[in-house]
Amino acid sequence: MKYISVVVFLLISFVATAQQVPELKETDTSALIKASYIYNFAKNVDWNDPKYKTGNFVISIMGGSSLHKELVTKYNTKQIGSQQIEIRKLSKTLNISSCHVLYVGAEYCDILPDIAEALKNEPTLIVADKEGALDKGAALNFVIEEQRLKFELNMNSATKRNLFVGSTLKSLATKIQ
Repeated sequence: MKYISVVVFLLISFVATAQQVPELKETDTSALIKASYIYNFAKNVDWNDPKYKTGNFVISIMGGSSLHKELVTKYNTKQIGSQQIEIRKLSKTLNISSCHVLYVGAEYCDILPDIAEALKNEPTLIVADKEGALDKGAALNFVIEEQRLKFELNMNSATKRNLFVGSTLKSLATKIQ
């Protein structure tokens, strides 16, 4: 009887552990890190346009479903300054409403020049995720260097959009153009 109890206990433990494994696999570490970066980008950039200093602080995500999920989970209840963060999910469209930060995932970077043109008069911080994105209108771009996620900065793009990039953000960028 004791032997059967031990086997049943081990079997229940195994089943319980096996059910927890998929939850671990569903965690997208890259999305978690990118969400943290985007939140900190927002904290280290100043929007000089007065209309961007009231209402919600809008972060729009084009692509990156896991990133959208992480931002909603971790940052939807936080604030940037006195503004409540609002996370929006966008489809592949050029009909982009006003937002403070726009993340353009790698799968949408083919339309990045059109996005940058559509937002040319808006103080929107465009963050991309594909090599060469700084040359296509992004102000910040995620890169992998030495097996670590880092970012590069296009100061010209940020300045044209009337965004003030803080010295902390500048010092952490792997490349500034």
